[in-house]
Amino acid sequence: MVRWREVCALLALAAPCAFAQTRAPQTVQLRVIEVDEPDGQILSYRHLAGSTDVRMRGTPLAPKAEIRLKIGSRPGFVELDINRGGITGLSPAHRLGKDFLTYVLWAVSVDGKASNLGEITFEGERPVPVNLTTPYQTFWLMVTAEPNYAVVDPSTHVVLYSAKQASTDENHALPISGELFYFTHYAPYETAPGNGAGGVPNQLLQARKAVELASKSGVLAEENPRLKEEEAYTYEALRQAEAFLAQSEAAYKKNPRDQAVVQFARTSAQSAENARALAMGAVGDLLVRQLESELADVRGQLAKLKSAKSDVVKPVEVPVAVETPVPASAPAPVPEPPPAPPAAPPLVKQPALWFAVAGWAVAVVLLFRRRSI
Repeated sequence: MVRWREVCALLALAAPCAFAQTRAPQTVQLRVIEVDEPDGQILSYRHLAGSTDVRMRGTPLAPKAEIRLKIGSRPGFVELDINRGGITGLSPAHRLGKDFLTYVLWAVSVDGKASNLGEITFEGERPVPVNLTTPYQTFWLMVTAEPNYAVVDPSTHVVLYSAKQASTDENHALPISGELFYFTHYAPYETAPGNGAGGVPNQLLQARKAVELASKSGVLAEENPRLKEEEAYTYEALRQAEAFLAQSEAAYKKNPRDQAVVQFARTSAQSAENARALAMGAVGDLLVRQLESELADVRGQLAKLKSAKSDVVKPVEVPVAVETPVPASAPAPVPEPPPAPPAAPPLVKQPALWFAVAGWAVAVVLLFRRRSI
């Protein structure tokens, strides 16, 4: 079963945004998605060793789905080969929601970075086998339902994952301990069941959906914004996507079987996905720049609040002695004499001395009286 928790790494900077006066980026926070399957497995493939059989098992979203493939290390990359008949029990993606139009196979590194390996396409109701490569040496695999083939970050709808392998002498992969998780910037998709558009090529449907999602993402969703340089590039990517989509639509109306329909549609989806990824912060540093600017404004607001508070409650000033420097040419200062000791108190203010004198007087009188006797 797939469960996810939200992380925000980047939103820690944006937490005090209640004071900010600038435009807040319309993005979702970076999230970590956990694939909570007890038999999930991360594998490390021996360099230049022979191929090993790997099995992918379906999640509760596709319990009957299964993929069997061979994976082997080659010079500079790892090759994944899904033979004909290697994909079974996988139904078209639109059954999971109207935003889903295809499936994408991902290689996920041990630190949660998901890399789009390619699309799993269908001929009618049958998935088509594929041969793919990845630069990763250690990874786990998953298949997710997606709105288009060019997505940069995966959705939360994981339908297949790589399961534990049987320990045999022919197994050229080493199991690595660790949890199955990955990161994504993308918001949840519409999960209401969709219907396949009869007759319309799936690639054209993907292009339409890609442009729709991009136009609703981040800065692209704003009307008449004041563009910075990076935001202008984002808008340019969206305009290119719309232009290629228009070409695909025109080719489809002219001849639905024209290869230009698929050509322009896939190019449109790619450009639209690039625009969405820039707007959402999945690639580039647009989101980071926006948050840095926003953080600077927040600090300015906090400084104003502190200043206003100090005007209401003024702190008690403590005088501080300031030492004046003495010029080198000036004569050395004459030290002041130490203060004189306090004068002794007068006799009348010393009762003990009076009692002593009186005692001595009485003693002298008694002595003389004794001698006279």
